Amino acid sequence: MAPVPMRRPGRAASMADLALPAWATGLPHHLPPGLLAPGAMAVAATELRMRAAFTDTPPASSRLPFSYQAIPGPLRRLLANGIGRLQRLRQAQWARYPGWPLDLSADIAADLAGSPGVTFARTPVLLTHDIDSPEGLRNLHRMFLPLEEAVGARSANYIVPCAWPVDDAVVQDLLARGHEVGVHGYDHANRTAFAEPTEREARLAAGHAFAQRHGGAGYRAPSLLRTRALIEALQPLYRYDSSIPTSGGAFPVPNNGCASARPWRFGRMWELPLSMPRDGSLRFLGHSPTGIGALWREVALRIAASGGIVNLLTHCEAGFSGNPPMLAAYRGFLEWAAADARFELMLPIELVNRLDRDWPPAA
Repeated sequence: MAPVPMRRPGRAASMADLALPAWATGLPHHLPPGLLAPGAMAVAATELRMRAAFTDTPPASSRLPFSYQAIPGPLRRLLANGIGRLQRLRQAQWARYPGWPLDLSADIAADLAGSPGVTFARTPVLLTHDIDSPEGLRNLHRMFLPLEEAVGARSANYIVPCAWPVDDAVVQDLLARGHEVGVHGYDHANRTAFAEPTEREARLAAGHAFAQRHGGAGYRAPSLLRTRALIEALQPLYRYDSSIPTSGGAFPVPNNGCASARPWRFGRMWELPLSMPRDGSLRFLGHSPTGIGALWREVALRIAASGGIVNLLTHCEAGFSGNPPMLAAYRGFLEWAAADARFELMLPIELVNRLDRDWPPAA
């Protein structure tokens, strides 16, 4: 299927003559009226970034009396595919804000305010995988790492630490080859973000113990479910979080995301937004591997023009990207990005080190 087209930008009431940044031409955006008032634009940039940054309402998977992971993966994906194809017909409802597949309203407002914050001369490209299962870890080694290493790239791999026996020797091999290891929640039951403080603390402590064994500096919430309480609890434990999408799409809940592709801080911890459409969401919505590869390239170019980061999430299971057609799309994206001087392939931790050097926290 063809990629999702970029829609023409919206126009906010009373701002018909507002000149947008050149890079924003043709992008959907949601700038509220009244931005021409003194100081209003800078306030709007922060408000737009945080408006849908948290998923405060637990989805059905979090409310089950058992872990949804107990449902066999093929059945889960079959259900998700059915729901996704129905959702594709309802995009106006689940992508009111942020828009889909890319909405950079917060970055547009920041530029209009003259306070763009963190931007880059060359666009960082972060290759990240969520390792949800033993199959995912096997496929990572067998299929994905060779593709990445062939173009001189390395990936960050967020591993579920407490749902299945993780072979520490395999994880250490990842590190020895120059890849990064992070923490993907606790058991992927989608409960940590909504747990009571005592349970949340225990879950985070168990995940952090895994991080300490393997030098993990980053966290990603399972299913990208995040609350303000979760983000606050992560700050003493990790140097960065990467759980907030730029445009969340229909999953895990509708109308979620930060409408920004630029890093920012929660306290001393960096947030690295997931700026690219995710493989699972695109597959569930019924897009073909060829169409997904084309859309990834289109969105990456838009992000590069805006001064943000390209943060791509793929899953290594066969039902997601661990199959020949999707691997071909992923390989094509890797080779394309590696050959383009506008992009710089790097690990999230390398980006965070640079951010700490160039944009140190306020005293």
